[in-house]
Amino acid sequence: MSAYLDHASGWPPSAAVRDAMTHWVAVATSPMALHEHARGPAELVDATRAALGALVGWPADTVILTSGATEARNLAIKGSLSARGLRTPVIALDPLAHASAIAAARSLTRDGGAVRMATVGPVGDVLPQDMADAAQGADLVVITHGQAEVGCVRDAAALISAVRAAAPTAVVVLDAEETAGLLPVPDGLGADLVVMGGRSMGGPAWAGALCVRPGTLLHPLIEGGLEEYGKRGGAHDLPAIAGIAAAAGEALQAMPARAEAMRASAARVVTDLLRVPDVVLNGPSAHDRLPGHVQVSARGVEGEALALAMAARGVAVSPGSACTFGAGKSSPVLEAMGADDDVARGAVLITIGPGTTDAELAEAAAAFAESVGVLRAMAPGDA
Repeated sequence: MSAYLDHASGWPPSAAVRDAMTHWVAVATSPMALHEHARGPAELVDATRAALGALVGWPADTVILTSGATEARNLAIKGSLSARGLRTPVIALDPLAHASAIAAARSLTRDGGAVRMATVGPVGDVLPQDMADAAQGADLVVITHGQAEVGCVRDAAALISAVRAAAPTAVVVLDAEETAGLLPVPDGLGADLVVMGGRSMGGPAWAGALCVRPGTLLHPLIEGGLEEYGKRGGAHDLPAIAGIAAAAGEALQAMPARAEAMRASAARVVTDLLRVPDVVLNGPSAHDRLPGHVQVSARGVEGEALALAMAARGVAVSPGSACTFGAGKSSPVLEAMGADDDVARGAVLITIGPGTTDAELAEAAAAFAESVGVLRAMAPGDA
């Protein structure tokens, strides 16, 4: 591939991230050991917690390290409800929440309780009153700060404030996988639990964290020893932990310049993509969405076919809906937003990083236009 525009799958690590991870590959001991060789790993774990906590303005001892954002979501949802002894919970979220959050909510309500979905607008927005309506009587509410597929960024502070008024006893989970490290999340925007992932800040995708506001009850999801304050058993993945620590440190220094540059790059490529006839931008405008995030649909073209055609031309992008990849189905996210089937089936996701060049953007735009033209020419009835 000569143009990498699939940062939604993973960021190419910076030199500092690579060096940090490589150093810790050779370290064999555990930070939980009692001898002197454990001192370095223990200091790494403490420093990583501090670096991640700084992204939300919370102390190091509020951070539980996980294998990624999916584990952090499950720990937040299942662990907090278990700690409160709720076996038939009412859980509120929106249909654009991450698939793992929706799956966790549904698994906990199979034998009772309910999952309530807030309505979403045509660009993926959620109004505070709609979130409050869904949260009435809820035990737990999930607020998605940045939506991975269509790139909308919610006013999470306003949504959380509305939820607090409607459901004062509910635990509020902020899913900040797509935003922590790119956009400010001061004081967790008022949430009780904050989900983070390594990928969106330039670290390994298999590293993440759950930040727990003091006083929030939580049972472990993975039981074992006393690692992570007894909230997450299992050996520490030192290279991954080192990688997310380095990435978090870089992200904290780079905001907001990194986000501004990535948004500007996205705006330029959107202008080029929309020159192709019958192409629509899904979600909000390029300046009002996740930095570096572009999702477009070409009418009359399957998104998976378009992603493959662009890959054949040296440009790496993703089909619009990762959760339905290979299934030949429309994007459930776009369907929830009211998109017609042609748009929902034809989406591709182009995601830009801080190292993306103008040459890569131009190559992507050219590959997109050529691929759309070829695939439309091949469509039945167009010959």
